[in-house]
Amino acid sequence: MNFSIPKSLAISFIGILSIPAIAFASFQYIYPSDPDLAYTKHGQLTVEWVKFSESDNFTEYMAKEKTFDEDTLVAKILVMRNYQKPQTSIYDHEQVRYSSMVSHQTVNCRSRTVAVQDLMMFSSKLSKGNLVKDLYELDYDSGEAQPGTIAEKKVVTLCGFTS
Repeated sequence: MNFSIPKSLAISFIGILSIPAIAFASFQYIYPSDPDLAYTKHGQLTVEWVKFSESDNFTEYMAKEKTFDEDTLVAKILVMRNYQKPQTSIYDHEQVRYSSMVSHQTVNCRSRTVAVQDLMMFSSKLSKGNLVKDLYELDYDSGEAQPGTIAEKKVVTLCGFTS
């Protein structure tokens, strides 16, 4: 007994089965979920981001490349924060609306502190869209990392301390 499926039936069957995959891909394109690994391109620079922390308000990613100075025990990292809902802040008497931000941070293992050197705010998630605001030479140090905070998690992860 020779069993064969007509070509039109096979094409229809494949088309029907591909509808959920196409719908999921379209939904992820419009409303992307926060993946564990993300890539962004800024000019010639491509950054590989690894999910570091997640909360109800945002997901924080750390660039895979980091530098660590053995003499000073200071790590320099690049951090991207992807907000669930757009944020609004006021800088220099100007209202700024952004959905993600990228910042250069330093983690001091001796003092157990995390300092923000500069940050860039973007109009879309995953540091895409327009650059809305950039702030340089901040050197904002929030003090010693408190238990249960993202700063403490950075100190523990990068410095090898146990909490």
